[in-house]
Amino acid sequence: HPNQGHQANQDPVSLQFHQSGKCVATHFSLRRGCDLSSMMRWLRWRHRWVRIGVGCLVALVVRCVPARADQQLIPVPEIIVDPNEGTTVGFLPVLLMSTETKSVRGILAPDVRYNEILGIFPTVRYFGYPDPQTRFFVVAGKGTKHGEDVEAQYSGVDMLDGWLDLLAGGQHEQDPFERFFGFGNQTPGENETNFTSTTNAASIFAGLNLYGPWQVSLQPRLRQVRVGRGGVRTLPQLRDPASGFSAVKGVDGATIVGTRFGLTYDTRDRHDIPTEGIFATAGVEPVDEALGSSSSFVKYGFEAKAYAPLRADKRLILAVHGVLDYLQNGDQTPFYERSRIGGISSLRGFGSSRFTDNDRFVLQGELRSNVYEREVFGVRAHLEIAPFLDLAQVFHSSREFPLEDLHVVGGCGFRAVIIPQVVAYVDIGTAGGAPAAFTGIDY
Repeated sequence: HPNQGHQANQDPVSLQFHQSGKCVATHFSLRRGCDLSSMMRWLRWRHRWVRIGVGCLVALVVRCVPARADQQLIPVPEIIVDPNEGTTVGFLPVLLMSTETKSVRGILAPDVRYNEILGIFPTVRYFGYPDPQTRFFVVAGKGTKHGEDVEAQYSGVDMLDGWLDLLAGGQHEQDPFERFFGFGNQTPGENETNFTSTTNAASIFAGLNLYGPWQVSLQPRLRQVRVGRGGVRTLPQLRDPASGFSAVKGVDGATIVGTRFGLTYDTRDRHDIPTEGIFATAGVEPVDEALGSSSSFVKYGFEAKAYAPLRADKRLILAVHGVLDYLQNGDQTPFYERSRIGGISSLRGFGSSRFTDNDRFVLQGELRSNVYEREVFGVRAHLEIAPFLDLAQVFHSSREFPLEDLHVVGGCGFRAVIIPQVVAYVDIGTAGGAPAAFTGIDY
């Protein structure tokens, strides 16, 4: 893939694996010839702690092999494609724990992946669903060469007799596959640079439910970012003067302290997997040096989602999602705090953060079709197929028309859905070139 920066005169067969965060990705690059010795070197375990970790992982899975009907072990091979990260392969044994009502109460999903840049990357994940209104997850993983991720999140809705929605989380992540192409909606692929972002972040969302569908919210957050050399050595490095971006705001790192104030209107029938209703929110987030931030700027924006069942049994649902974000004082804002599009949440045919500028517009639509439903692995589940269309652009000034120069991505999503909380998805999209595939848990 061009994003990996491979040179045309390279001959050996290369199998490259890339991963960051909770989502993993895979990329195969076939060249002339075959270097078997290189392939064998990929399989070496060079670090003692990895052998110990894998041994513990195997012991954990064996220990958790179900002896009761409410637990099912599902072995899953991993081969996933991402435009930025390339290809990752691995093995994911999923332990699914169900309740008497055939819903999910917990998912234990440890895995071991291999990536030429990251090395061997063991990860442990646990997703908990104590009740339909509460969820939490814990994820921890580290590569032998590059990359690490530790994350925890708790979410509760309709707490305190329905008055409060609460979301709290924290993360430490080192991602060696980050990209920056410059600012603008038509930045060429030749501008591609690579860097490693080391991020420590924490946030708390508290929403006070008022009369009817209305909610006011407060969301303070703290984010610290440090920028280093990336893991993709075949690409220019962002911090090198030759890249042309070494003086961009944020290259030397930044600390962000902000609080978003929001107003929300929500008539959805479910928070996690809605089938009908409207969600709309508007908010403003001031970030100021006086509070400890590296610079001062203001973000404000709007987001809306709508779900319309096209059949009485709700097996066919039209879902639409729109975002319009603006940024004031963009020239003093770190580039990773500006508006970005690309990846699973906006343009599913591009890698993450493909286009960057002050403002952005995103419009997505998909037709979710329940094509097969049954009880499987001890829970009630259905298979969903969802053809989709993504339209998005970034722009520099609020005076510009947000529909002027849209990027278009089409594709199809495949989801395994367990009501009321869990979705395992594979979304495949293209902007006319090579397709990209994204996978994970949750919509």
